[in-house]
Amino acid sequence: MAANRFEATKYTGVRCRSHKTRKHGVQFDKYYVIRYKVNGKLKEEGLGWASQGWSPAKAYKIRSEIVTNIKLGVGAQSLKDFREAKTEKERVKRVEMQARKTFSEAGGVFIEEYSKNNKKSWRHDCTRFRLHLQPVIGQIYLDDLRLKHIEELKSVVTKKGLSKGTIKHCLTLARQICYYAIKRGWLTGDNPVKGIKFPKPNNRRLRYCSVEEEYDFFEMAVNMGYSECHDICLLSLYTGMRMGEIFALTRQDIDLVENRIIIKGRSGADDGPKAGGSRVAYIIEKIRPMLENRLALFQGREALIFPKPNGGIRKCIGPDFATLMKHLGWNDGVTDRRLRFCAHCFRHTFASRLIAKGAPLTVVKKMLGHSNIQTTMRYTHTQDEQCRDAAQLLL
Repeated sequence: MAANRFEATKYTGVRCRSHKTRKHGVQFDKYYVIRYKVNGKLKEEGLGWASQGWSPAKAYKIRSEIVTNIKLGVGAQSLKDFREAKTEKERVKRVEMQARKTFSEAGGVFIEEYSKNNKKSWRHDCTRFRLHLQPVIGQIYLDDLRLKHIEELKSVVTKKGLSKGTIKHCLTLARQICYYAIKRGWLTGDNPVKGIKFPKPNNRRLRYCSVEEEYDFFEMAVNMGYSECHDICLLSLYTGMRMGEIFALTRQDIDLVENRIIIKGRSGADDGPKAGGSRVAYIIEKIRPMLENRLALFQGREALIFPKPNGGIRKCIGPDFATLMKHLGWNDGVTDRRLRFCAHCFRHTFASRLIAKGAPLTVVKKMLGHSNIQTTMRYTHTQDEQCRDAAQLLL
């Protein structure tokens, strides 16, 4: 082929010319053009060099599409149209890629916009998201997220030795993030967590406090000078309040005239403080002197009854309880967490004693602030002696 002259190729309508000096491989670089007719007039358009990726076959494919589109009167009908369409397609793809979110990005927005404003447990969400979800599925784009990725997440957190309850919480958080992404339009189709099988944790506590243990615990607390730990546990034992509810109590919540304690929940809910609503606990003589003494220590109506040393709200009962357990030896050699004695066992004891005394489950449910009767029924299993006595009635 003579240098710098266009010559025909074996492909109809495709011509090329060789560069005078530049090589592409062992041959001179070639420049390709295509020819076709528009309204009976011949039109020629340049494509590019072989060194830019062009070939006779590729040029022929473009020409064939243009000729077909001209005949049908649709689509790109010139090389310029093709290039503009390609540029627009690439622009749309860039916009779509910028709009796509990874699971990590969606999770961060979920926690900031929803979890912090609507969930008491949002700090747990932050921890589970950072430690367990992000490392496994954080970098996956939402639209690429599949059931197999969630199965992998479940497998990874299981191999970490986490409890069934924690694994369930991790999967629940992943599901909530995906539903939030669907609502925001970041994820299309079904929630990928929808088909996962959640573990069923057994957190039912089997430990409660006997009358003898009650005496030993509070006597030791007094002797060791752990007055706050003593008072917190006493309040839980005789009102059934959760630790978090006790820590949030202020002076104005306690009414010694009406003998009641207002347990405040979040505004707008009505199923107990754990779910967000409010309820009432009742002051009996067992706890009245203790409350009178504590109220005398604080003058402000909004002052916390059991503050931390710096005046802030407590997050846990503190080390004194652990010291008491160590001295009493109640948890020595006990590996099953359901059988270990913890501060929550005083609330458990409150419910168990009420049921043993014949209090209706619906009443106990209301006093505990449970959202459903099934949760309250967990406390009925402690009454084995009553079952044995009932069986003797058949003799």
